[in-house]
Amino acid sequence: MATTHRSPRLYVERELDGTGLTLDEGEAHYLVHVLRLKPGDRLVVFNGNGTERDASVESLQRRGAMLALAAVRPLLPESSLDLTLIQALAKSDAMDLIVQKATELGVRTLVPVYTEHSVVKLDIERSERRVDHWRKIARSACEQCGRHMPPRIEGAAPLALALEALPVAPMRLALDPSAERSLEGAAPTNGLIVAIGPEGGFGAADWRQLDAAEFGRVTLGPRVLRAETAALAICAIAQARWGDLQR
Repeated sequence: MATTHRSPRLYVERELDGTGLTLDEGEAHYLVHVLRLKPGDRLVVFNGNGTERDASVESLQRRGAMLALAAVRPLLPESSLDLTLIQALAKSDAMDLIVQKATELGVRTLVPVYTEHSVVKLDIERSERRVDHWRKIARSACEQCGRHMPPRIEGAAPLALALEALPVAPMRLALDPSAERSLEGAAPTNGLIVAIGPEGGFGAADWRQLDAAEFGRVTLGPRVLRAETAALAICAIAQARWGDLQR
């Protein structure tokens, strides 16, 4: 695959009107120490709400920066596959990886859940901090991969409550290493929801809930995969089969 130089991208949570944009101290620090930009350098700014613009660094100060805004850019289209990932909470590094790569793979919604064999348990305060942390990872992944809209990341909830809140129409599949059915068939016209268990897999109570919610069981093959590997593999296969991941 040929490589081309791409302008660095910066996510900001505000409107991108007018000809200039003031960055706060934290954003300016990111501009200098992460993106390694200096006055005169070009970049792209986007807000996840439908606006993406060319920009250049006009000035840098210790407590902020000023960008000059230029042309509005066309957005990279979202995948035609409306993909939701229900992910049993994994340990922090593994969960961070899942969030980052699921964003790159075009997942639209990520739903962290507690399951029968979940090791990770979060109180309300820690859960809120983790969701904020995951959303930052997703925004950073968007900056890297060219995606405009970060996925919606829900707060962690018990599997039963998460299943009750799901939309009715999309196809529903749950990963089961012992299943005989693989990920195949006609394209899901109303979206796809995939459920991935923890390292120990879904428990008997989890499967009763998933069966009651009409999740079909599918396998990815003979090898037992780690939770983060399974999540990313099934998302990649789904996007290659029904979405925008070119084969």
